Amino acid sequence: MSEYKYLFGPAPSRRLGRSLGINIVPSKICSLDCLYCEVGKTKTTTMLRKPYYKADNIINEFKDNFYKFEDLCDMVTVTGAGEPTLNSELDKIITGIKKYTSKPCAILTNTTTINIPEVYESLLKFDIVVPSLDAVNNDVFKAVNLPEKSINTENIISYLEKFSKEYKGKLFIEILFCKNINDSENHIKELINVLKNIKYDKVQLGTIHRPPAYSNAAPVDDEFLLNTAKKFISSGIKAEVTGGFSSVYKNSASLDLIDLIPALLKMRPCTVHDMCGVFGKDENEILDTINILTAENKIKAEYYNNDTYYITV
Repeated sequence: MSEYKYLFGPAPSRRLGRSLGINIVPSKICSLDCLYCEVGKTKTTTMLRKPYYKADNIINEFKDNFYKFEDLCDMVTVTGAGEPTLNSELDKIITGIKKYTSKPCAILTNTTTINIPEVYESLLKFDIVVPSLDAVNNDVFKAVNLPEKSINTENIISYLEKFSKEYKGKLFIEILFCKNINDSENHIKELINVLKNIKYDKVQLGTIHRPPAYSNAAPVDDEFLLNTAKKFISSGIKAEVTGGFSSVYKNSASLDLIDLIPALLKMRPCTVHDMCGVFGKDENEILDTINILTAENKIKAEYYNNDTYYITV
């Protein structure tokens, strides 16, 4: 089994369960350079939309290989090693993918392009949209997300409000907190005020769990997340705290871990526990493969927040 160019996983998602990922932009094509990003730093932030990866190639790889993963994933998630909506063939991609699966199709977006008509219309075709909303004033936005210079929170908020009232699928808003950056009492009040005008299914509060792009990005503690969720809920906001990944293991003898583990780690760092949950294998089998891949200098260990994560070399 050769390594796929666009498919990865099934990957552990705190928001969506086990998700077969489809990477539709190269690393690191993004409109933001978020402090906490697990993919790494953005070399040049951009709002340029173009076919970074061609839709036909993505759809063909999905069509030819999805049967191998169908029983191992809960859904299909369009994402990227950057911002997926920057791929100008997004509409063709989601239309094509839906021809070959009945699984729910989700997209993870940083919400910076939602004011672009073509993006707006494409997002309406997904079953689940997960937009990020880490900041609702420009000072905090610049501090935590380091945006491309033309982006502002006013545009994001107004179009997200409009989209939420027209969208027929499930809208899960994600807020990721970084300690001493977007976690102030005033900013939490601002977030609540903005969310009251958005129609959503749930708001998911989280923090940094994997090694971040910038060393000054630190996680908030569990107590903060729980207290913040209580504040949201008491204000009429449907909020929940997202935790670590867990799932029912599903064994499949057809999985070739030598190829699948590097493909997964290319997109996100994972612990041994993560990989056990994704691939339905016991810890010893995962560790045996890790040892082989480490000896071949394909992956390496990285230590963060009292956990051991594995990343590609």
